Amino acid sequence: MPRHLPLLLAASLLLTGAALPRTGPVPEEKPPEAEKATANGEAQEKPATAAEPQAPAEAEADAATEPAPAEVPTPEPKPPVEAEEQPSSPSANDPTAEEDAAPDKQEPDASSPAKEPQDDTDARSATEDEKQDDEEDQQPEQAEAPPPIATEDPEMLKACLADLEALGTKFETAARIDDGEGCGIDHPLEVAEVLPGIDTGGAQMRCETARALGHWLKDTVNPALKIAMPDRKITGLTTGSTYACRLRNSATEGKISEHARGNAIDIAAFRLDDGTEITMKPRDEDGTMEGAFQRTASAGACLHFTTALSPGSDATHQDHLHLDVLERESGYRYCR
Repeated sequence: MPRHLPLLLAASLLLTGAALPRTGPVPEEKPPEAEKATANGEAQEKPATAAEPQAPAEAEADAATEPAPAEVPTPEPKPPVEAEEQPSSPSANDPTAEEDAAPDKQEPDASSPAKEPQDDTDARSATEDEKQDDEEDQQPEQAEAPPPIATEDPEMLKACLADLEALGTKFETAARIDDGEGCGIDHPLEVAEVLPGIDTGGAQMRCETARALGHWLKDTVNPALKIAMPDRKITGLTTGSTYACRLRNSATEGKISEHARGNAIDIAAFRLDDGTEITMKPRDEDGTMEGAFQRTASAGACLHFTTALSPGSDATHQDHLHLDVLERESGYRYCR
C-alpha cells in the first residue's frame, strides 16, 4: 500500500488538471504608463503621468492590436452622378487644377501691362471717337483758311515805285482792295503802260508784279522780238486775268490764287505795231520764228517771275502764259 501512494497522488493531480476549464481569465492590458523598460536586462517601471496625451503612432499601434469585428458592413452604393455635375478637371477640390485644365483661362503676361476695366462711358466715348475719325476720313479735305492780305513794307514799296519811274511805267495808285476771303491788295496800282508805248489797259496789280513785268518786256521780250521780227514792235498786251478774287485755276476748293493777291498776270497775246498779234498757244513743235520767239519769251520769264506756266504746261494753261511773283522758300522758282 505505501508503494502505491505516490502513484495515486500523481493520478489525482492529473485528473484535477484535466477537470480545469479550458479557458481562463484574460489578463488585463497594461496601461501605457506602466510599460517597463528592459535596458540592461533589468525590469524598470516607467512612472505614469496623469494627463500625458497618447502619440499618434502609439494610437495607430493600439488600433492595430484591436481585434477586427466579426462582420464588416458592406457600404451602400452611391447614387449615380449626372454628367453635368461631374467635375471637368482632374480634381474637383483643386482650384489650381481647374485653372490649368480650363482652355479659356490664361495667366497674365508679366511683360504686358494689366488692362484696367473700362466703364460704359469710356467705351462709348472711344466708339464715338472712332466713328468721328472715320467720318472725317471720308469727308473731302477742307480748304485751308486764306492768309490775310499782305501789308507792304514801306521802304520796299518806295524802292519798287522808284524802279517803275525809271522804267517809264505809267500807273495810278488806287485805294486798298479788300474783298474778303483773303482777296485784296494793300497798295494796288492801275498800270496803263508797263513800258512806254506798251498798253496794259489799266490792269490792277501789286508794284512787285508791275516791276517784274516791265523788266521782262525790256530785258527779254523786246530783244527776242528784235531778232525774230526786226521790223515789228510790241504796242500792247492782251491780258487775261490780272487781279481776280478766286481760287487757283478757278476751282471750287483748294488754295487761293495769286491773282487774288495782285501777284499774277496772264498774257494771252502780244499786239504788234502792224495790227497783228502773236497769240499764246502750245508751240513745242513750232519751227517758225514766231514759235521760237514765244518759247524764248516764256523761258526768259523765269528770270523775272517765280512762276511761269507756258501754254500747254497743263490742262488749264493752253491759251495763255501765267506769270506770278509768289515768294517761295530759298527763292525757288517753278517754270514749265
